[in-house]
Amino acid sequence: MSFEKPSVVIDNGSFNIKAGFSCDNHPVTIFRTLVGRPNYLNGGYGREYYDVYIGDEAAAKVVNLEVDHPVVRGKIEHWDNMERIWHHVFYRELKVAPEDRAVILACGATSTMSEKVKCCEIFFETLNCPALCIQSQPVLSMYGSGLTTGICVDIGYDTTDIVPIFEGSIVHYAHMQTGIAGFQISDYIKKSLGERNLLKEIRSLEDIEDIKNQCLYATPNCAMSIRKQIYKLPSGDEIDVSNEAFMAVEQIFQPGILNDNNKSCLPLHDAVVTAALKCDAELRSELCEAIVICGGMSTVPGINERLRIELQGAIDNPVTVLTSSEPYAVAWLGGATFAGLPDAEKIWIKKKQFEDHGEKIIKNKFM
Repeated sequence: MSFEKPSVVIDNGSFNIKAGFSCDNHPVTIFRTLVGRPNYLNGGYGREYYDVYIGDEAAAKVVNLEVDHPVVRGKIEHWDNMERIWHHVFYRELKVAPEDRAVILACGATSTMSEKVKCCEIFFETLNCPALCIQSQPVLSMYGSGLTTGICVDIGYDTTDIVPIFEGSIVHYAHMQTGIAGFQISDYIKKSLGERNLLKEIRSLEDIEDIKNQCLYATPNCAMSIRKQIYKLPSGDEIDVSNEAFMAVEQIFQPGILNDNNKSCLPLHDAVVTAALKCDAELRSELCEAIVICGGMSTVPGINERLRIELQGAIDNPVTVLTSSEPYAVAWLGGATFAGLPDAEKIWIKKKQFEDHGEKIIKNKFM
């Protein structure tokens, strides 16, 4: 659908939100999906003036704030705070008026129809957007990789979703989750450092995320020797995180390696194989030739190769694990790509259509 101005693409992540314009090849802004209010209010909002902190600003002041995560396990659970974040995206980050821009909204693989209806109500009735298109993150991740058929492996902050995609549509009955994601990795690092009496050196949870970004890696073989990894604290001191850097990622492929609690979780490669086997036999080879890894944890060095090796040892079909220079933003890039497709016109909902038909047209377009 052609619009006078480039559409806005928003990817709602549990940890980060990505937003930008469909004419660009990278998001304009990436910030934490957080809303913080002063903790001295004790929930008594509305009785006095107070500042609301959004995104990275809330993360930086987390000690003094009551922090809320609007998106939990891929689902929007706190709508007032999500609306604040969207408002912040338009007016503070992108500096555009929402009534001038059509929007592509990327939501989680498990997003329900009632959630999509609520999104439409906010974007049309509150933000006054002229048009809206809601697509799932796994589908857009495939578009961002230049494909319409394959398996999306989204290793996010609080959920890891393995979603087969056929011709741009989710194969819902084959959707798998492993139970191990970025949150569990952070929790392990925090506990491990605590057992070594090093947690007092960590000033905030942001330091844990920094360790994840700088030090984690995946080995092609778990029998390989552990690589020495040193993390420099904000104070200037250095700590050895070699064991944490290795074991944290190894949990993704061997969930039961540390304790019994993770034995109910699925190894990543087993979940991918199970998702493929749930699909029709004639589709499996095509699906296995286009495995797209995305999400925050997909940036860990070596994780693509490790998954390829594990899958190759588990199935007979040739396996291709696609790489991306920016896997954390591949769903956003897919939204920008999708906006320019001629066939996408039939999936947009215009504000007038929503006013005339309401929930009925949402079910017709976004089922």
